[in-house]
Amino acid sequence: MKKVVFLIAIFLVIGTSYLSIKGGEMQQIKTEINIAAPPSEVWNMIKNIDAWHEWSPIINASQGKAVIGETLSITMTGKESGQDGAKYSPVIIAITEDQYLHWRAHMLAGFVFTNDKILTLEETETGTRLIHIETFKGLMAPLMSGSVQKNLPPMLESMNNALKQLVE
Repeated sequence: MKKVVFLIAIFLVIGTSYLSIKGGEMQQIKTEINIAAPPSEVWNMIKNIDAWHEWSPIINASQGKAVIGETLSITMTGKESGQDGAKYSPVIIAITEDQYLHWRAHMLAGFVFTNDKILTLEETETGTRLIHIETFKGLMAPLMSGSVQKNLPPMLESMNNALKQLVE
């Protein structure tokens, strides 16, 4: 019995150490899209967080103001049509009018799981390039990596495309 307890303790120490090391490494998903509209028009849609659920296919509910320090309320779509998915309360940590929005959300505590969303607008000859980035770190990040790498890019691309259709 002592050997079993000892082996479990060793496994927990090794597992926790691994997750601590790998969880400190940031994972990033990046998508981009060109939109035939000036950054100010794209920004008007991005800063209106209360309306995101009206045009984004991945958000069922959204509330909040695009102001540094503001805590938002976001409800993702569920796997089944019409159902709610994950709910979270990110805080806007940086914003530059017509250019940049950055929010951060934590699960339990920052060391467990942290997710950042970064939307950057770059002016181009034909309008705007939207760079849409999500980052993940924390103890849970390595455990969710496969699912995030597989499922998140199409979700971000669908949001990007919906924004493009709305603004153009």
